[in-house]
Amino acid sequence: MISDIAFSAIRISTPLIFAALGGLFTFQAGMLNIALDGFMIVAAFAAIAAAYISGSLAVGVLAGILAGMLMAALMALFNLRFRAHIFIVGIAVTFLAYGLTALLLKSLLGQDGVFASDAIPTFPAIDIPFVADIPVVGPLASGHTLLVYVAYLAIPVVHWWLYRTRWGLRVRVVGEAEDAARAAGIPVERVKFQTMLLSGLFCGLAGAYLSLGYVSLFAKQMNNDRGLIALAAIFFAKGRPVRTAAVAVLFGLATALSVRLPQVTGAAPQLLELIPYLVTILAMVIVGIRTTRDNALNGSWRFDQ
Repeated sequence: MISDIAFSAIRISTPLIFAALGGLFTFQAGMLNIALDGFMIVAAFAAIAAAYISGSLAVGVLAGILAGMLMAALMALFNLRFRAHIFIVGIAVTFLAYGLTALLLKSLLGQDGVFASDAIPTFPAIDIPFVADIPVVGPLASGHTLLVYVAYLAIPVVHWWLYRTRWGLRVRVVGEAEDAARAAGIPVERVKFQTMLLSGLFCGLAGAYLSLGYVSLFAKQMNNDRGLIALAAIFFAKGRPVRTAAVAVLFGLATALSVRLPQVTGAAPQLLELIPYLVTILAMVIVGIRTTRDNALNGSWRFDQ
């Protein structure tokens, strides 16, 4: 039972990790990207539509990535070029994403609500040689689909990218002292645009995993506010990649518990479904207390662009 819950937590955490890694790029650059859900839902639709039409998982994943990056470019255009407030743009992009996917679901795939088909290719489970035979660890680490491993391998890569490269240093300088970065000759708008595109790329992977890896279908609002939960993970971990991913796994574990516990305890499923949201609220309360304390000591960090 415990191993089943842990295995499910790893799977459930995957889209949260992708979205959180994408969101922390813009967080580090000083931008509050609240459109992660919008990026993800468009990517989920593009991925399953492309995979269904082409019969190829690779084409589906690439379509999801491109769709996420297109939405990110649109958001960057309005925020960085036309100087629209990023919070307002984020809301507009999210609403546009939900409306656009509902429209395309009806007009392109002829469905209203849910699209599923036997023609949609599925990711095979990967049994890792030798690792699968290791007690306890093997059953947890082996048997997942490709995008699960990509998500967990991306964590150290993103950490290295942000904290061991010149580009990562520029991103952090832009986020912490934009005026100083501009005075030092750093192309602030270009760096922010790049981080927004990366945000779209990772959310594209999150969306592709949701519709092709986690399940093999598309449904309206199937991301279930995972983008907002990813934002909570980013704030809780202050944008540190490894810590952010760890918090995302914690949220995934809470969701896995909400699914599995009704079978064991007999409690009402509707009650236990509240567990992930209660964990999210608890995390935000802790963030709020910690931020208030830090602001009293060091001043506030404002997302005002």
